[in-house]
Amino acid sequence: MQVFQKAILKKYWPAVDKGEEDQMIHQVVLNIEVDLDNSHQVAELFNNMVRGLVQLSFIDNLTGEEYVLPAVTIKPFNVKQRKVKIGKGDESETVKTEYASLQIVSRVEQETGGAVLADLYGFFNIELQMTIDRFKEFDTMPSDQEPFENNDESKDVE
Repeated sequence: MQVFQKAILKKYWPAVDKGEEDQMIHQVVLNIEVDLDNSHQVAELFNNMVRGLVQLSFIDNLTGEEYVLPAVTIKPFNVKQRKVKIGKGDESETVKTEYASLQIVSRVEQETGGAVLADLYGFFNIELQMTIDRFKEFDTMPSDQEPFENNDESKDVE
C-alpha cells in the first residue's frame, strides 16, 4: 500500500477505447498531481504502474469522505519540480518541491459512467489523501486478505 498525503485531482474526463472486434470500452481518465517526499515513492509508483491493475482511493482531507476506484491502471508518469513560497512579505523564501503528474485510467460501465463522473466532482481540485493498493478481485476473497496471499485456512478438505 502506498499513501500520498497531498494529491490534487486536476482534470478528469470520459474516454472511449476500442477493444477486440471493435468493441467500445468506456473509461474515465484522471490527471492527478501527488507531492513526493522521497525517491522510494517514485520507485513504488513505478512498481504500481508495472503491476497493471491497482485499487485507488481518495480521502477528502477536510471532510474525511472517501471514494474508491476498485480497478485502475497508472500510465507512464512525469516527475517535476515547482517553486513554492514559504512565508509572507520580505521574509518569504522560495523552495523547490517535487511532484508526480499521473494519468490514471479506469474502465466504467456505460450505465454507471455518468455516476462515476458525478462522484468524482466532489474530489475535484481540492487537497486529498490518495492511497494506491493492490488490486482485489471482485467478490472472490475476504476484505482482510491480500491477493495471492498464502492462507492456511484454504487447505484442501478431505
